[in-house]
Amino acid sequence: MGKTEEPAVLFGKSKWIWAEDATKLDSNVIMRRVVSFGTEKPPARAFCRAACDTHYYLYVNGNAAVWQGGFNRDAKHAYYDEFDIAKFLVKGDNVIVCFCRYFGNDGRDLVTGEHAGFIFECNDLGIYSDESFSVYENPAYKKPRSSNCCYAGWGINYDASYEGQIQNVLDASFNSTLFRPATIVGDYPDSAFGALLPRPLPLERFSAQPVISKYKKATDQFNGDTYTITLPREMRVTPYMEVTGNGTEKITITTDRTECQGCFGDEASIYHAHAVEYMTKPTINIFEALVPMTGQTLIFSMPHTVKVLKLGYREIGYNADRTVELGTDSDRLDALFGKALNTMYCSMGSTLMDTPERDRTMWLGDASIAARALYLSYNDAAPLVKKVIDDVIDYADDGVLYSCVPGNLAVDIPSHGLIALGEYGLFAQYRNFVGGLELFETQYERLCDYLMLWEMTEHGVALRDGNRRWYDNLYNIDEPLIENALYYSACAFLKNIGNEIGEHEYDETFDDRMSNIADFIESTWDGLGYTTREDRYDDRANAWIALAGLVPTDRYDAVLRLLTAVHGASPYMEWAVLEAMCKLGRRDLARRRFESRYVLFADGENTALGEDFGGFGTNCQSYQSAVIFEIIQMFGGIDVREGANNITITPDFAAMTDFDCELELATGKLGVRYKYSPSRIDIIIDNKTSAKVTLDVIPERIGRTVERRTITLNNGKNKFSI
Repeated sequence: MGKTEEPAVLFGKSKWIWAEDATKLDSNVIMRRVVSFGTEKPPARAFCRAACDTHYYLYVNGNAAVWQGGFNRDAKHAYYDEFDIAKFLVKGDNVIVCFCRYFGNDGRDLVTGEHAGFIFECNDLGIYSDESFSVYENPAYKKPRSSNCCYAGWGINYDASYEGQIQNVLDASFNSTLFRPATIVGDYPDSAFGALLPRPLPLERFSAQPVISKYKKATDQFNGDTYTITLPREMRVTPYMEVTGNGTEKITITTDRTECQGCFGDEASIYHAHAVEYMTKPTINIFEALVPMTGQTLIFSMPHTVKVLKLGYREIGYNADRTVELGTDSDRLDALFGKALNTMYCSMGSTLMDTPERDRTMWLGDASIAARALYLSYNDAAPLVKKVIDDVIDYADDGVLYSCVPGNLAVDIPSHGLIALGEYGLFAQYRNFVGGLELFETQYERLCDYLMLWEMTEHGVALRDGNRRWYDNLYNIDEPLIENALYYSACAFLKNIGNEIGEHEYDETFDDRMSNIADFIESTWDGLGYTTREDRYDDRANAWIALAGLVPTDRYDAVLRLLTAVHGASPYMEWAVLEAMCKLGRRDLARRRFESRYVLFADGENTALGEDFGGFGTNCQSYQSAVIFEIIQMFGGIDVREGANNITITPDFAAMTDFDCELELATGKLGVRYKYSPSRIDIIIDNKTSAKVTLDVIPERIGRTVERRTITLNNGKNKFSI
C-alpha cells in the first residue's frame, strides 16, 4: 500500500464523528475501522492524528496504543494527539478500535464542548474519520454516577446484560449488526472545537497489558467478599477484572482514596471520587473500567456468588522518568524523599495538579512549589511548567493571574499570584532552571500590571480580596505581613527581570512601593518578632519577611528563635519557614525543625505525602514535593540559577553529614557527594554540565579551621579532602 499524500489542511479529509446523539451526557461509544494489506508487508510508518471530546482509548489489533487520549481542553483551545501505530500492524486484516467517552460536564481540570466528537487521520494508511468508521453506543453504561469531587467526568454504572455481543470487538474478524456507520457531527474545523492545536505534552504512559495482581480476600457473612490489591505505591490506575457470575450481581470497584476528606475550614466534607458499579451477566465477565482512579489500594467488593478469575489494573501516568538519585545520612530523609518523588509524579498530568485525589487542578501557589521540585526530579517534564505558565498568561485577559486554569472556574487568590511572581515562585523557577528571557520580553508589562492591581496605603499595600483571601491551611495567620512581604518579593523579582531585559518603566514605582513596604514591616518589629496581632507571632509571616531580605543581621537570632518555637505553618508554607532559617544562616536548625515536623510522614505507611501534618485532607498533595528541594537545596546546599548555567554548591556539615546526589539539569548531569567524619571530610563533585559550577567553602559550615574560598570547578570529577 503506497503512502497517501499529506493533505494541504490538517484533518482536511476527516470529519468529526460520533453516534446519533452527540449531546448525551456521559456518552460511551465504540468505534471500529478495518484496513487490509492482503499479502503485502505493512508499512514501516503509520502516523496518526486524533482528537476527542472528551477522552478515548485506542487499540490496534487488540494492542492498547493510546490510553486516555484527548488532551484536557479549555474554553479557548482543543488539542489533537499524534502517534505511530506501525508496530502493531500485521499482514492481512487489521482493526483500529476506539473506546470514546464524552463527559458533557465541566470541572476544575477541563471544559467540555457543547457536543461530543472524535476525529482521526492516518495519511500513511489512507484512513480518515467518516462514515467508513462503524459505531456502537454501548447501552450497558447506565445513568451516570455523579461525583462531588472537583474534576470533570463521571463514575461508571455498567450493566453487562445490556452490552450485547461485543467480547471480540478487538478482533479484526469481529462482525456485528450492532454497529452502524458513524454519524457525521461536523466538518473540520467545527464551531464547537475550532482549529485544533497540537498536544503540548506527551501522551500518557501506561501499562501495555493489565497487571494481573495478587490480592487479599476478606469475607463477610452478610456483605459478601472484598478483594484488595495493594498497589506498589500510590498511583493512578484503570481497574481490570475477569469474573464469573449468575447475572445481576453488583460489583463495586473503589480505592482507599475514593472518599477524600476536606482540609481546614472544610474538615466535615467528604469528597467522593469516581468509582465503578458493575452488574454481572451470566457466565464470564471481562471488564476494564476506562476511568482513572487514584489510590494505594484497589478494592473489589462483590457477592459470594461471584467467582474471581483475575484482578488487576493498568498504571497510567506522565511520560517522563525521574532525573535524580539521592542518598543521605538518614533513613527517614531517604524515605521522605522517595514519597515526595511519588507525590510529584502522581501530580503530573495535563497540568501540575494540586492533588490527583480531589481537585486535579492547578493552584498557582501549589504549582510554584511543585515546579521547583519538578525541575530537580523529573526534568524531562519541564514542558509541563511552561504549559502552566502559558495557561496563566492565556487567561490573564483582565490582568489577573488566575488559579484553576484551564477549567470551569478561574479563581483569583491574590496571595497565590504574588507567590507565583515572587523570587521563589513559578516564574522564578522557570527562569532559574530553564533560562531564556523570551517569556519575560513578551509578557513583562502584563506581569507588572498585575502588581498594579494592589493599592498602596501609608502602611504598605492594602490587602486585595480577589475571589478568596487564602494564605495557608492553618490558623493564627498574620495576613497584612504575609501579603506585604510577598508583594515586596514580587516587585524585587520583576525589577530584576526588567534590568535583564532592559525594561525600566516600572523601576521607580517598584522602588517607591518596596520602600513603603519595608517601612511598614519595620514598624511591626516589637523586639521578639514581626507582628500586627498583639503579642501573637506567625512563623509564616516572619519567614516571608526574612525571604524578602528585610531582616537586619542583628535580628537574625531573634527571628530564628521565633521560627524554632512557633509551628503554625501547614506543609504548604513549611518550606518557606525552612528556607528562611537557611537564609538566616542556620541550616542545622532548619533540619531539626524539618525532622520534627515530618516524622509522622516518614514513619507512616502512605507512599505519598498528604495535605496536612495532622492527617486531614488528601494523601497526595503536590506542594509536599517541596521535600525534594528541601533536601537537595536547603540541606544538600546545591543552588541552581540562570537556566542551570550557574550552580553553587555549599556543604553544611551541621545540616548534612553524608550526602550523595545525582541530578540531570537543563545543562547536563551533576553528581555531588560528600561525607563527614571527625577525622576527615571528602567532597567529590562530578561536573558533566556546561554550567559554571562553584564550590563555596565556608569554615563555620565545614566545621574546620580552613580558609574561606570559592572554587570554580572543572568538568569531570573534582575531589577535595579536608
